[in-house]
Amino acid sequence: MKKHLTTIAIIISLASCVPPGKLSEALDANTMLYTKYDSLHNKLTDTVASYTNSVSLLKNNVKNLNDSVSYYRALAVMPPVLTEGDIFLNQMLGLSLLSKSELSGIKTANGSSGNNNAWLVNFKADMKKYTAADADVKLNKGFVFVDISDKILFSTGSYSLTKKSKLVLATIAKLLQAQPDLSFMIEGHTDSKSFKGKTANDNWSLSVNRATAVARILQTKYKVNPKRIIAAGRSQYVPIDDNKTKAGRLNNRRIRIVIMPTVTRVMNLGK
Repeated sequence: MKKHLTTIAIIISLASCVPPGKLSEALDANTMLYTKYDSLHNKLTDTVASYTNSVSLLKNNVKNLNDSVSYYRALAVMPPVLTEGDIFLNQMLGLSLLSKSELSGIKTANGSSGNNNAWLVNFKADMKKYTAADADVKLNKGFVFVDISDKILFSTGSYSLTKKSKLVLATIAKLLQAQPDLSFMIEGHTDSKSFKGKTANDNWSLSVNRATAVARILQTKYKVNPKRIIAAGRSQYVPIDDNKTKAGRLNNRRIRIVIMPTVTRVMNLGK
């Protein structure tokens, strides 16, 4: 404002020496210059603000990229996650039911391409069709894991099979009989709570008795070759859910049937 007043004062003091027409032209030119100056100044201010904002966004992007790089670097050095099939294969190796060469052969065969496990996919489809939500079927490393809830197989704390269990086991027996070269392990699993019954409050006994009950009916009623069957009790020590909740305990109480193709079958799937 002082600049404007000073300029006007100077112009007025010289006005007596300048013709009126020239003075008017000079004033108009001065006004245009100041108007242009104000416009350019505003544009400069906006440009600086926009530049500052862009720099801030770029800094945030760089930080996010650095975080991503750190995350993926950490991911790259993490040990590989073992699948359920890997764990089971290692257990079989530890129990001397599998040699190292056989283990290597299974892993190599399962890493090959092609639709060689069609029979496993069909087995899963058949199990889902007949047992619906009562069984969970997983395919892993050439093995089929069939988890059957104890609520349809046994009464609480009992190892006597229910009437409904016969339907489910009949389906499993039919599928097993269609693949006579498959061996399988029947595992009994419990939750962590003790039970009251005729035997001691021991989940080991309950899990073993339930597994053998399933094995026995597959052998006697459905004529499955007993040489193909392994029965085992796992008690409460291999949970798949939280034993602190009712729903978790229900999931943990189960019979798991692990269907194990022979090494030759696994290595020649689809041939």
